[in-house]
Order: sequence, then structure tokens, then C-alpha cells
Amino acid sequence: EASWRYGLSCVGLSAMLLVAVATALSLFGSERSAAPFSLPTTWIESQLPWISVVWMLGVGGLSLRLAGGWFLVNRLKRLAVPVHAALQSRVDVLKQRLGVHRPVRVFRSALVRVPMVVGWFKPIILIPGSLVLGIPAVELEALLSHELGHIRRYDYLVNGLQTLIETAFFFHPAVWWVSKQVRIEREHCCDDV
Repeated sequence: EASWRYGLSCVGLSAMLLVAVATALSLFGSERSAAPFSLPTTWIESQLPWISVVWMLGVGGLSLRLAGGWFLVNRLKRLAVPVHAALQSRVDVLKQRLGVHRPVRVFRSALVRVPMVVGWFKPIILIPGSLVLGIPAVELEALLSHELGHIRRYDYLVNGLQTLIETAFFFHPAVWWVSKQVRIEREHCCDDV
């Protein structure tokens, strides 16, 4: 089941973060002899300036990418147009049926290709303008229910933490693989909604 796989993937990603923090605390804590293993500290210490520079460049690059994404999202929101009242009313009915208690508005945008949720505190659903006209009502409701599932599950919180972990551990392939699994299973969970 998708929810089990999602939960397991989130636990795995969190465990990677906790192990890294515990390792750092044990290596750089006041008592180095308490570390469960011995590292060639002289070589590592001699390379630490270069390692730090590479890490800061990686984190800086991904942070710039995140900032660019934030500006893009704000542009999408600014250029979006509210959907007609009948569709917004239908979304309000779906919201009640799914137990979403937060206000959610729906906008159409010529700049998006697939429906998406934008915003954390005041979430909106962006849908492609052509989608409103070119899809049967039942399919449109299924797509909107999927997006409302993201809002109901507070997926933006996990996604935000996930992005921070990816940024800090950009060099770790296992983090990227597990993070990809989290994203896949998140979508499956909302499909199940």
C-alpha cells in the first residue's frame, strides 16, 4: 500500500539525517575517544577546508535553485486567473467531502501543464486553462481531488523538510534515491484519495 511505502521512505530519509547528526556530534563533540570507530583524522582535517568549500558551493547552488523556484511560483500565482464560480463551488463541495477545512481557491494558468498546489498558508490549485474546457467533469473532479489530497495531508511540510535534507546532503546518492521514492509514493497516496 502506498501509505506504508510513503511512511517507510519518510522514516528512512529522517534516519539518514539523524545518523548524520549523531555522527557529527560524536566526531566533533568534546570527547573524541567516545566515537565507535577511528578515522584517519589527520588526512580529513587537512582536507576539511576543501571539503567545506565544496559543500558550501553545493548548498549555495541548490539554495539558488530553490530561490528561483520560489520566484517562479510567485509569478505563477500573480498571473493566474480565478476559475468560474461553478467550478469553485464544486471544489468547495469536494473539499468538504475530503475533510479539507482550509480555504482553497482554484485558478487557471496558461503557464502550467499539469494541476498543482501552490502555497503553504493559503493554498491554491493551479490548473491549465485548456483543462477546464477539454476534460470530462468526472476526470476534472478526480484531478482536483488528487490536489486536495495534497492539501489535506499537509504534504508541503514533508516536501519542505525533504528539500532541506536534499540541500544539506546534495552529495549523497542514497538521500536522492529515498527522496525520489518519497515523491513517488506521495503521488500514489493522493491518487488513492
